[in-house]
Amino acid sequence: MRKVLLFSSLVFLAFLSYSCEKEINLKAQTPPGQLYANSILNPDSVFRVFISYSTAITAPLNEIEDRLTQAIDAVVVIKDDNGAIIDTLEFIQKVYSGINSSFLVFESIEGLRPLPSQTYELYVSEPAIKNSKIISAQATLPTSFAPIYAKKRNPRRVITGTDQTFAIDLAWEDPNPQQENLFIIEATYRNIDWAWGFPELAKSELYSIASENDNEEIGPANGKFFYIFIDDNKLRDRQRTDSIFTRIGVLTHTFDQWVDYGNPFSSELLIHVHHVSEDLYDYYQDVEKYRINSSGTDIFAQPVPVRGNVQGGLGILGTEIVQEAVLIYQ
Repeated sequence: MRKVLLFSSLVFLAFLSYSCEKEINLKAQTPPGQLYANSILNPDSVFRVFISYSTAITAPLNEIEDRLTQAIDAVVVIKDDNGAIIDTLEFIQKVYSGINSSFLVFESIEGLRPLPSQTYELYVSEPAIKNSKIISAQATLPTSFAPIYAKKRNPRRVITGTDQTFAIDLAWEDPNPQQENLFIIEATYRNIDWAWGFPELAKSELYSIASENDNEEIGPANGKFFYIFIDDNKLRDRQRTDSIFTRIGVLTHTFDQWVDYGNPFSSELLIHVHHVSEDLYDYYQDVEKYRINSSGTDIFAQPVPVRGNVQGGLGILGTEIVQEAVLIYQ
């Protein structure tokens, strides 16, 4: 398993700098003054929680800063499923985002990490604030699964929908065929150009090609998405119950743009398969539905509610196990 960079281009996610962690901005749906907490637990990362207060979009700057100053003193605790404290997370100085999507980061100074198949509870309280509520959530990490298999198809470039794509076959072992398992597939281009001194990352839309998926509630099953969802309980045409096979098409657009720049580069296509908890699966489906239906071009578009599992507040405590395959395109 490897650390994964996710969701780099969505305005409601700000976890890119923290590998498997993702900050989920629910302020557009949050009553002013409400505390929210967001965390994705992954064995590749330490316990890390993002905390913030909601404020009205018209709130003055000093009100926003005051809310964040109050949240700095929050007590953020991770417990096991028996209620025993595992770790008390500490506020990390100088970790901030923009004014209207600000958050505070609390993480394990001891470097403790969640473990597969274990259940954890999150508690956030503000003892310095009179009549403040304790917010909480519980989540269980999925079972670990074996590395994924990814193979380029020939011809490498095919027309899918209205786009030119790289066709790729994917396969992995079903970690627990007797139970429901939920997976999310995503693709990211990584341009390694040592002349720049750092790799450039670009998330790509992708298609599910002639394969079953769980995207029908979001858009057309043969449509273009950032995430392909797979619920193994809904796969009707499986040839083997212990494995999952699927085919995706990743847009060549980003790759071709880099070619047009005329600079030498090595382009890697990172394919990530996330084995996720049900709450996180539901959340990402809502996020993708929000992205598709709220592109900003339709002012009359219906708002999309984003589900969470934090009690007493808002946010998401999700869990995932991630496997990565790297394909080279030149």
